[in-house]
Amino acid sequence: MGRFAFLLAAGISLFGALIHFAAPLLGSEWYAFLQAPPKVVASAEAGGLLAPAGAVVIGLLMLVCAMYALAGAGYLRWLPFAQMVQGTVAAVCLLRGLLVLPYLYKFPNRVWTFDVIASVIWLAAGLGFLIGILQSARDRQAAMAPQGEASGV
Repeated sequence: MGRFAFLLAAGISLFGALIHFAAPLLGSEWYAFLQAPPKVVASAEAGGLLAPAGAVVIGLLMLVCAMYALAGAGYLRWLPFAQMVQGTVAAVCLLRGLLVLPYLYKFPNRVWTFDVIASVIWLAAGLGFLIGILQSARDRQAAMAPQGEASGV
């Protein structure tokens, strides 16, 4: 279960990285669709550097998240500060996923379907990281337990 959860988080992170890397190639409409701030959309329309640079930086951050998820799933051997980074990513994703709730309550007419779908995806990524972390900790604890304790004897 932990491996699958981390793989889910890795897939979501990779998809996020890909759509951000594609944004400079697809133009200002893509930035607008992804609900980038108006300043970023204006930069894309004007051919400025803010939009593509921001998209590449966000894409790289999401790629790093995917790498840490793959490390948690056992597909990468070692990454520095793995547990700390995975926990931080889980917290950020969960908070971002839940962020739509106060907006739905306070500004229901300003929340689009895209906002809800994006929040559900962020929440799924955060849960993937969290479940993966918890399962990994349980597995480590079971591996460190003396044989008699692990078997219930």
